[in-house]
Amino acid sequence: MSRPEISKLKTLADRLNYAMNERGMSQGQLAKAANMAQPTIWRITSGNAKGTTKMFDLANALGVRPEWLADGRGPMMASTTPTPPQNEEFVGIKTWDSSTPVDDDEVEVPFLKDIEFACGDGRIGDEDYNGYKLRFSKATLRRIGASTDGHGILCFPARGDSMEPVIPDGTTVAINIEDKKIVDGKIYAISEDGWKRIKMLYRTGPDTVSIRSYNSIEHPPEEMPLSKIDIIGRVFWYSVLI
Repeated sequence: MSRPEISKLKTLADRLNYAMNERGMSQGQLAKAANMAQPTIWRITSGNAKGTTKMFDLANALGVRPEWLADGRGPMMASTTPTPPQNEEFVGIKTWDSSTPVDDDEVEVPFLKDIEFACGDGRIGDEDYNGYKLRFSKATLRRIGASTDGHGILCFPARGDSMEPVIPDGTTVAINIEDKKIVDGKIYAISEDGWKRIKMLYRTGPDTVSIRSYNSIEHPPEEMPLSKIDIIGRVFWYSVLI
């Protein structure tokens, strides 16, 4: 039997079975590598389980991207992700204080204590972040179409388990408040009557949007009129410690 094309893998079971075949792993071997029970692996591979909170563990054991395994987004392998140009830094972001000199190709942006301090117009006070900032290269900001003076960039820790395993609780995220156009499947900071969250958005009609989470078992999709939400900005960077 010939292998299915990656583009035709529609379910989690399809993608998990495909990845296991690619790695030559049995259900027992995967269960051991992901620290899961073999009956759980069987339920997922047979299609009897539509999701799992152990997505990151499965992806790590199989050497695939958790986003791809969860819903087929992006390339299967992390190694196929385009390499950033030289001298452009996407990792190694550090917290600095006001006494640390700023390099010529760097800008400082506020690191908020919580998403609750993130406003759509970017206005914040010093008390909202206690002076803590993160630094990004101007090249990074140019690449995402943001202002190179950093005035439209806000950073804060994500809270909750709704975006696990991709964005676990406590992950630092950065948003561009000048980028509010909905692109299906991209991640945004949104506000719904003051309730601020990090979610994937999909347009489902001229005036409706689907609000989705990676942890779709515990946080199922929500259909909502566009008029009911405010988009604070688009997430363009996040840093995860594992």
